[in-house]
This record gives sequence, structure tokens and C-alpha cells, in this order.
Amino acid sequence: MRNLILVLGDQLNSDSSAFEGFDQKQDAVWMAEVTGEAKHVWSHKARIALFLSAIRAT
Repeated sequence: MRNLILVLGDQLNSDSSAFEGFDQKQDAVWMAEVTGEAKHVWSHKARIALFLSAIRAT
């Protein structure tokens, strides 16, 4: 692995500058949502599930 790119939930954006020069064969992405952030503002469970699915699908 050449680079490990950390992406948090509020940074879910494929146009992010973090992906400049990204090589799928040599680099890896680690995505996460902080529990405290998910509970900070009330959200419907369906919205949270959709959000986490978007992280996984990216």
C-alpha cells in the first residue's frame, strides 16, 4: 500500500482533493463515521442507514 486516505462522514465527496493522484491498485481508503457525530443532531434511522450505505458504496 502506498497511501491510506482517511475519509470521515462529513467528508464524503469523490471530488475531494484527498483523492488527487489516487491509484486503486496502490492506495486504500478508510471511511468512518464517529458515533458522537451521528448522535449530535437527531436523524431518522432511515437517513442514518442511507448515509452509512453511501459511505460503504463509495
